[in-house]
Amino acid sequence: MTTIQPTFSVSPFIRSDRRYSESDPARYYGGLHTPAYRVLNHVSKALLKAGLYGVCTVMNSRGQHKHISYESLFSVNIAHGYSAVTIGARMIFAVDEWTRTIYHIDSNGRLAVTDYYQGYDMTDVIAQVSEAIEVLADFYTADKLKALEEQRQSTDWMCYAAENVGVVRDWERVTVKCWFVKWSNKSVEWTKYWGRMTPSGSKEYKTTTGSHRSAYQVVIGSTTYWLPHSILSREWELHGGRTFKSDHSVDYFQFSGVIDTIDLPVWWLEKTIGVDWADKVEPIGRSEFFKTYVNKPRRRWNRR
Repeated sequence: MTTIQPTFSVSPFIRSDRRYSESDPARYYGGLHTPAYRVLNHVSKALLKAGLYGVCTVMNSRGQHKHISYESLFSVNIAHGYSAVTIGARMIFAVDEWTRTIYHIDSNGRLAVTDYYQGYDMTDVIAQVSEAIEVLADFYTADKLKALEEQRQSTDWMCYAAENVGVVRDWERVTVKCWFVKWSNKSVEWTKYWGRMTPSGSKEYKTTTGSHRSAYQVVIGSTTYWLPHSILSREWELHGGRTFKSDHSVDYFQFSGVIDTIDLPVWWLEKTIGVDWADKVEPIGRSEFFKTYVNKPRRRWNRR
């Protein structure tokens, strides 16, 4: 590792053109993201804990481009081998994917340059970003966050009418594990009508459309059943621990080759499986499911 005289930013040492892009396999550059990932994970957890995740700009999909920032206060960026951490106008950490070199300015303003290795100590970088998050937390008090949420809700799109969406009924339900086999051939087309009040005081309207399958064939226990879409209910966990409860507008199942969970009414289980349904819903094993319902032997016809 080489230590150089105090430097304001490492950006002059990083080439502006990128070496890798979406067309390059991730194995070429994936390892270069490891140090910055530690910072990204720390920032995500710290923002969620402080309730500030929603006020930041976040792009955290499953791809090779991830970004978290708040205006000009701080940013953490990962993109196809290139990674950088910025505080204010200072880039304090970066990895040059051309030379595979790490540039890092510590809290005392000293620049360290070293060949890339995955175990690089990111403690100082995390500490500097944490200070920026503390500044953000001091600015966004509980009252300010509440006011921002109320303002956001006042300009959110509200669905004032819908066709063929249905309602998730408040039956007594239990969560049951099952294997998904296939969809029904029939689908239901739905339409939603939305309106909102813009920040300027004017009104806006829009219409959205979509469809969902009318029923799904699943294996509960060791038996196949058709589940009507109208009786189902399900919640999904979104990024950050938030939950999304289905409003009947999307399919409840996609084939994934793993066990699914679905909320079913108790009355349906008693009517379809029997009052002793609790003893009959233990799912079969994966190999048995694939052998019986996915890789079924095909009948051969003799040709003459």
